[in-house]
Amino acid sequence: MTGAVLLALLLISTAVVNIPAERASALENGLERTPVMGWNSWNRYACNIDETLIHRQADAMVSTGMRDAGYRYVNLDDCWQTSRDAAGNIVADPARFPSGMKALGDYLHARGLKFGVYSDRGTRTCAGRPGSQGYETQDARSYASWGVDLLKYDNCNASLDQKTQYETMRNALAASGRQIVYSICAWDFKPWGPKTGNQARSTGDIVDDYTRNPSTGGNPVDEIIDRNNNFGMYAHPGFFNDPDMLQVGNYGTGSVGGRGMTDTEYQTHFSMWALMAAPLIAGNDLTSMNAATKNILTNPEVIAVDQDPLGVQGRRVRDLGDQEVWSKKVQGSGVRVVALWNRAGSAASIHVDWRDIGLGTGSATVRDVVARADRGTFTGGYTTTVPAHGVALLRVVGSETPDAIRITRTDTRTITDLQVRTEFLINDEWHDDYQDAGTLDHSVTLNLNGNGATWNGTAWVGDLLTTGSSAAGPSVVTITKTDPRFIYGIRVHVTFKVGGQPHYDFEELSPLSGTTNWQLDGNGGSWDGTRYTGNFLRIQ
Repeated sequence: MTGAVLLALLLISTAVVNIPAERASALENGLERTPVMGWNSWNRYACNIDETLIHRQADAMVSTGMRDAGYRYVNLDDCWQTSRDAAGNIVADPARFPSGMKALGDYLHARGLKFGVYSDRGTRTCAGRPGSQGYETQDARSYASWGVDLLKYDNCNASLDQKTQYETMRNALAASGRQIVYSICAWDFKPWGPKTGNQARSTGDIVDDYTRNPSTGGNPVDEIIDRNNNFGMYAHPGFFNDPDMLQVGNYGTGSVGGRGMTDTEYQTHFSMWALMAAPLIAGNDLTSMNAATKNILTNPEVIAVDQDPLGVQGRRVRDLGDQEVWSKKVQGSGVRVVALWNRAGSAASIHVDWRDIGLGTGSATVRDVVARADRGTFTGGYTTTVPAHGVALLRVVGSETPDAIRITRTDTRTITDLQVRTEFLINDEWHDDYQDAGTLDHSVTLNLNGNGATWNGTAWVGDLLTTGSSAAGPSVVTITKTDPRFIYGIRVHVTFKVGGQPHYDFEELSPLSGTTNWQLDGNGGSWDGTRYTGNFLRIQ
């Protein structure tokens, strides 16, 4: 819970977001190697929580099979606390939690579950309860003594520097004597988030709507997916973007508003969260789930997509208007999970080309992970009909191609003064270099390797992008990864001239996996006073 609907509305955007690089000590607390799975009280109950309700939800998590499916964290959101005692210790509401927090933690741990609590970096929480500002070390010690396993840390009623306050609680948790997952709830992606928390909110608060409802406000599922896509390159084991908790199974009965969604829309919600390596935090009443809700939340093959040990966040690779193709690299050579998302109001046929997901053009096997059914072997790509607002979530196994980006000139005019700049992300730190390619009338191979760089205060710089070869042939620039480390994200900038006029564009990719094919064409665009900008560099 944040209470920041107005701020969230301002943050909604589908544009690519440039996040400045920032260097700090990585969190590296060994936690959240895969996204957290669990349950949180807010979306269904808001402040209406007590000890009995939490016991019932925990028992249902066990009896319904959700615990065995991977859901372990039972998280109390706002309103569990009421005051501080004379020594400044945070106190649970004695009427609602008469046994105390330590007893509640013991109850959960005895059932093979984990214990999560909520606080806020400000003087008061979003619901007006005592916040942790000035009490960070004291509160962290209390949490540790209760057996807390996760802290969700909100962003209300604070006037001090945001980054510093979140780091203060990070350090307090690290010194508490207990390993506690740190969940930052700052209502938007922050460049310091991957260095500070195990997971961090990338959007404003979710509502129980698939698309925007003007009478409700808040952030619907489709807009959250668009927003979260901007930050995919930052996700990795130890840090994951958090597009907020699940609404699956609330059907408009939750506490945060919304019309509710159909089962097809809830399946899309869950499938896309899994593809994006998001925390899977249920927010419904676990004691009264219908069969459809339980089947969505406990599907082992969809959960496996979310829990894949590579920790890659899936991304949009092809935008066909109301139909989109998304791809996620998972463990194994030549393996991808693909989401064919139909945003339209009627069923539509959607095609995925193996080249769009970095695989070879030969044959590949396809399995529908929602239906848990094999679909067969297909050459070059796969087409299926997807219902309105639905997603076909597929596991594709084909032939791996080299980790490379191919930029092919499709402009019939002469392109001169081509400069290629790469910014890429390794181990939470940015690397930056550029190479002049001259006139694009031949084949050029550039080698990308982040070793041997120098820190300039913003990024690692040096001879990181070098010319490997140059020869007569097709007008193609190929950026080949020779760095043995995993590159979770890369941003490629191109500047060039057509008829003496400068042009500029860039594209992002996360991760650098398989061969991605882009085309370079200087047609269109608009003059910004210095150069033409537009969609000159785009997927082929």
